[in-house]
Amino acid sequence: MRISTQTFFQRNTQSLFTKQTELSQQNVHLSTQKRVIHGSDDPVAISTIQRLKQDLSVGEQYLKNGEMGETANALEETSLNQVTNILQRVRELMVSAGNDSYNAANREAVAKELEGLREELAGVANTRDGNSQFIFSGFEVDTQPFQTNEFGTIEYHGDNGDRSYKVGPGVLVQGNDSGSAIFTEISEGNGTFVSEGHENNNGSGVINEASVIDKNAANGFLSEDYTVAITETAPGADPDYSVYGLKEGTVTGNASINLASVDINDANFATFDPALYDPNAVSGATISFFAVGPLLEVRLNGASATPAAMYDPANTNQQTVDLNGLKFEIEGVPTTTDTYTLNKYVEPTKYTEGQSIEFNGIKTELKGNVVNTDSFSLRQSGEKDIFATIQDAIDTLRIPGEDDVAGAQREMRLDMVRLQVDNAMENVSGIRTSVGARMRTIDNQRESTQDFNLTNKKTLSSLEDLDMAAAISDFKMQMSLLEVSQQTFVQMQSLSLFKLI
Repeated sequence: MRISTQTFFQRNTQSLFTKQTELSQQNVHLSTQKRVIHGSDDPVAISTIQRLKQDLSVGEQYLKNGEMGETANALEETSLNQVTNILQRVRELMVSAGNDSYNAANREAVAKELEGLREELAGVANTRDGNSQFIFSGFEVDTQPFQTNEFGTIEYHGDNGDRSYKVGPGVLVQGNDSGSAIFTEISEGNGTFVSEGHENNNGSGVINEASVIDKNAANGFLSEDYTVAITETAPGADPDYSVYGLKEGTVTGNASINLASVDINDANFATFDPALYDPNAVSGATISFFAVGPLLEVRLNGASATPAAMYDPANTNQQTVDLNGLKFEIEGVPTTTDTYTLNKYVEPTKYTEGQSIEFNGIKTELKGNVVNTDSFSLRQSGEKDIFATIQDAIDTLRIPGEDDVAGAQREMRLDMVRLQVDNAMENVSGIRTSVGARMRTIDNQRESTQDFNLTNKKTLSSLEDLDMAAAISDFKMQMSLLEVSQQTFVQMQSLSLFKLI
């Protein structure tokens, strides 16, 4: 078989190129320290390598999310600590302001400090993070959550949203609490009732907070507002107290109504349902509204008062209507289908200083000097923002007068403020506990993710990384072979028959 010189040359050249390519590829593996770079390097391992890299990428994102969540919760924790300190100072001032030795100047000094604390609290409630976003505005991060309106009232302009961070497979950690949950959704009074003395009281009586002492007995009665009414059977007689309950029946309007006082000496008092004054009667009375031109007549058990009790729904101010000795305060716009039920739960009972009053599983205490037509209310607790509560304290401290009547009003109102400040502090404490739990979850997930990533990295290294010692040895051997091949090729190219002549 004849082999041409050209064919011999091409085959040797191709062999050299192949060895150079292999050497170049080995050099790439050495420089990257990776055994598998392309799928052709190890078709079986490449799919596992890609999956592990994806898992590692997801894990790194979990760690970044955890860092952001931790930063957000740490900032909230710092802010809540400031809130706690402010509320603690507010409570201290409430306790000191209740001192009988305080005069008007002392109370004004406390009111001034409370104004400063209220503004400071609003500043904390409008805290921003490193991105200049408000942390207590829910999802409305670019909207200042607490703003003062033209009447001086601080209003919430955020929403109830809370941002979450995914810090692990199926693990979402809350990164903030809305301002409404922290500052506005605070239970009034003791969380069940708000105890108040009527502003028109002429005595110095004080009613304590009401508590539920028998849950079974109170069941079904906690939806009512109660009035403790002081009456005298005759001028100068020892005062009695009675307890009335007022609850909604069918109500479609938006009016609020409460029994303000009871005057049993009204000439027409006994013309109504005997249940209102006879303890042996079994039923209450129904309050309803009847249209009389643009006005509404308020009737009891369908009977008109003398004179007729008229209410003007166009008047936005609170109005008092007198139904033959029963005075009701009404505000808002009732409808002609609205009904309320008035019940009497405690018959006229002689009042004794410091007397405990119990009814429907509920207990309160009345003390001080009470006089005819004084009244005290136990209304259902609603929700009130802490800024309004502090403002109530400021307004209370500025009630004029040094007599016992003014002192009693201040005492009752400050007691309710203290209770609501306690509720606010308890609420903040619960949220701080939640923040701590969230940060603990982030820590736990970080450790878990780091362990998971470490395991994946070890597995990935075993599949992908290069055995440097073996690779260097192979590289040197391959280089030596290439050098020998190159030298041989040169020598073979110099062969010629003419040299043998």
